[in-house]
Amino acid sequence: MTSNIKSLTQSHKVIRAKRKQKREQVPAVVFDEDARREFLTGFHKRKLAKKEESKKRALAREKQEHLEARREQRRVLAEQATENAAKVEAAYGGFVQDTGSDDEEWHGIASAPSHDAGLEQETYSDEEQLATVTIVEDFDPSTLIHGPTPSSEPQAPLPPPSSSPRKGGERVRDGEEGRKTSKRKNATVRYETKAARRAAQVKQRARRTEKAELAGGRAARKTKAGRKKRR
Repeated sequence: MTSNIKSLTQSHKVIRAKRKQKREQVPAVVFDEDARREFLTGFHKRKLAKKEESKKRALAREKQEHLEARREQRRVLAEQATENAAKVEAAYGGFVQDTGSDDEEWHGIASAPSHDAGLEQETYSDEEQLATVTIVEDFDPSTLIHGPTPSSEPQAPLPPPSSSPRKGGERVRDGEEGRKTSKRKNATVRYETKAARRAAQVKQRARRTEKAELAGGRAARKTKAGRKKRR
């Protein structure tokens, strides 16, 4: 009996073993040929890509450092400007009010009265050029902040106008003096241009050559006359 049962169930055991083997079978390894070829032949390409990426990172880092340096430089310049402004105000007697309120506005430095008392202009004219000379007198910088100060020296009072009429001789003298001063003021200073200077130089050279030729001709005539006399 036992042998018959074993012989009859032997096929079932074989089928069960095959099914178990199929369930536990490892799947086959399939390679992608394109990816495999890219990996095996792309060492140089990957190396170049890494270098390019490192260059980009270095450029970005350098740009960031440059921006930070410029920001720091602007901050230092702003601090120096405020310090210089404070020093200038202290030197000229100004003062800075730290009230802490933002409502007040700064109206600037007090401007000095506009007058041309310290300016003197002289005009020199010529046929070709016109020159204007402006003479500026020295001024006190403190007047820009504190305004003009009254002079310590007393000014001499002006003489009252004389009511008595002048004589004829005095009027004539005054007229002559006025003419002299006007002539002095109207004295023109001539400025030659480059073309005028060149023309003058050419004329001088021509005169010199002409004089030299004349002197040479006279000397030749004298020598000829001396030879004839000797003969």
